[in-house]
Amino acid sequence: MHTSKFAKMSANPWRSAVPPDPKRYTKLFSSILDIGELLQVNCSHRHELNGAGPQFHHRRVKIGELIYRLGQPFESLYIVRFGFVKIVLRNAEGDERVLTFSMKGSLLGFDGIHDNHYCTEAIALTDGELVVIPFEYLLGTKCFYRELETMIYMAISREFTEEHAGISLSSSLKSEARVAYFLEELAKRYAAIGYSSREFSLPMTRRDIGCYLGLSLETVSRSFSTLALLRIIAVHRQHIKILDPELLHRFHSSPLTPVQKARNIRSLSLNPLRLERIDKRSHLFEIEH
Repeated sequence: MHTSKFAKMSANPWRSAVPPDPKRYTKLFSSILDIGELLQVNCSHRHELNGAGPQFHHRRVKIGELIYRLGQPFESLYIVRFGFVKIVLRNAEGDERVLTFSMKGSLLGFDGIHDNHYCTEAIALTDGELVVIPFEYLLGTKCFYRELETMIYMAISREFTEEHAGISLSSSLKSEARVAYFLEELAKRYAAIGYSSREFSLPMTRRDIGCYLGLSLETVSRSFSTLALLRIIAVHRQHIKILDPELLHRFHSSPLTPVQKARNIRSLSLNPLRLERIDKRSHLFEIEH
């Protein structure tokens, strides 16, 4: 229904998600002030830090590149300057659980502080760039080191909050509601860094989303189809358009089943055939979960 419209819009699937910015490719270092802006954390000694302190170099990464691996000796923290990264936890059998999807302003690698080895893996979902912060810099005694330490602590707290919110999705919501909540939260994160919250591309695969939400690939795909049938979102491959943010929120916050929600959303005027298709999908979800 919306496919032909999206076919034109998705010639460059990252157009709306990451607007081109030539300057970001030419900068080689970041100051502590730059890091504060990237982390969206206020610097209490801005005037003192202006032009002072160390410069932190950038690391370019390619799609699929392993930034650090499980068990690797811990040396540095990383801040995503642009691009997307997934943080993965693996068990002894090699099974994968995605803990979070990191984007611009996210802090990576702090799980290695405890025993000097990284406890997770960080894998680039797109080409991107990271700011590298050697951990020894946080142990300095000068003013700008203390300021950096404070900013890092605040960022770690925020990352833990976001990670725990993702983990709670695995138990508190049904499958379709988890996907709806995931899209709403991702839209908020895009908006927080200045991008569109209504139209964006998913840098992760459906399988990655399933590993994050505790769902199978098939269940994630059916959840997207259900939301599209309800005309809450429109989907074209990795490109997402949120047609009605309010209904997206109501979809995951209401305890009703998908077909009950569809029948209660009068403005959608869904025909009986569409309701029957949603009802069948809802029945499958109830069997699986």
